[in-house]
Amino acid sequence: MAGNNTLKQDRVDGMCELVEALREDISEPMPSADIVREAIDGILNTRTGRLLRSAPNIYAKPLANVFWYIVDWHDGSGYIGTILNCHFKCIYIAEKRGWDITGAELHDQLESLAMVLRNGDSPAVDRWAKALGR
Repeated sequence: MAGNNTLKQDRVDGMCELVEALREDISEPMPSADIVREAIDGILNTRTGRLLRSAPNIYAKPLANVFWYIVDWHDGSGYIGTILNCHFKCIYIAEKRGWDITGAELHDQLESLAMVLRNGDSPAVDRWAKALGR
């Protein structure tokens, strides 16, 4: 079992290193290294190191829950209810943790992180741009 957890940790470490290497080149707001690690670690399966099939429990891992939905939103149809719900969850998380950022700032940072990890690819954003005539 330890070997499987190592696989996940290697993947988390690699993704965090990628984010840190790109941090200065990204013009969008990015979360702190601690938030990056917590968010990424919480959405990966311990056994396989791949993205969880469903969101982690909101009460056990609130930050990972929101981040999972944001990552999933970018891969999906772009349903507006999902992203709005994430905004409200971010407000709760930022207040509960007592961070020096607002919920809106946290949401923007997690959005930026998702786009970095997705290499800028988002079918949901593409659909919204098309719907808005851009």
